[in-house]
Amino acid sequence: MIFRWNEYREKDMVEVLDAEAVEQIFYTKLPLEDEEVYFNHSIDNPAAIQEFTDFLGQYKVKKIGVRDFSSSYPDEQFSFDLVYTDERNTIPSLIERNILLNEHDQYEITNGPVDYQWLQEFLEKHE
Repeated sequence: MIFRWNEYREKDMVEVLDAEAVEQIFYTKLPLEDEEVYFNHSIDNPAAIQEFTDFLGQYKVKKIGVRDFSSSYPDEQFSFDLVYTDERNTIPSLIERNILLNEHDQYEITNGPVDYQWLQEFLEKHE
């Protein structure tokens, strides 16, 4: 019962993604030029990764179940994969307005929506 409470309590998005240990971010920049290459860009600059982590740190999430998602805002999605200092990779994740899909879990962003314009500007700046 304690495990279930801990699993479904509100958390920082940084905690859920373990974003403090990230050393590289792979992401999808649309439009895709090659359907075979899903993550077609990456960021490995430590200052840029810290800026991204600080951005995620302003959001709180609460697990609402397993991945059962249909897009309400397909034009406001950010797909990414994080590489960690100990060489772990996440299963591809996605942020869309008020939803975070991470591994097999779906989270509601409780203080969303995510500032998609900030994400676009950040990616353009670090492309």
